Amino acid sequence: MGRMPWATCWWPGLPQMRDRGSWAGLGLAAGFAILLNLVLVGTLLWSDFLPRGARTLMWALASLVWAGSAVYSRYWDRGRAVPSDRTADAFVEAREQYLKGNWFEAECLLAGILERNPRDLEARLLLATLLRHTGRRDEAARQLDRLERFEGSGKWVLEIRRERQQLQAAKTEEDDAEHEAALPPPSADASPQAA
Repeated sequence: MGRMPWATCWWPGLPQMRDRGSWAGLGLAAGFAILLNLVLVGTLLWSDFLPRGARTLMWALASLVWAGSAVYSRYWDRGRAVPSDRTADAFVEAREQYLKGNWFEAECLLAGILERNPRDLEARLLLATLLRHTGRRDEAARQLDRLERFEGSGKWVLEIRRERQQLQAAKTEEDDAEHEAALPPPSADASPQAA
């Protein structure tokens, strides 16, 4: 996914929600919003009800949460920049192994990429294609289902549709082969009827 701009670190929890869809990030963002609203209401609207020391403490707490979250998010993002370069190299290697027909090696590399970043859409799509090629159509369909749930999967809609069509075509061929195998062999003594 690459590095995110510094501005996304300004709201606590936003980088974690944006990058990973983290529930903890959502909780932090919502908690900070509630805290900030309480501080603003306590300072601007209900200043008579809260003593000055309480308002100062609330502002200090909000500032501390904001600053700590911004610093954490910035360093958290910086620490993720290196693995994304390794992920790009691993994806190129996985694609090369896939094109060579080295299914096992390609699958191992793709599994490693998806373990580090489950939202890597390109790796998930290539994994679905690989699973279809190796005859694991149910697993391929599950990967496509997961892929469609991620934000940003819209740019891959044609490829996803094509994979689903190929999965359906393979299932139809297998069903036809099973149906033909289940039919009794034609009888040798059956004579054609005249019309």
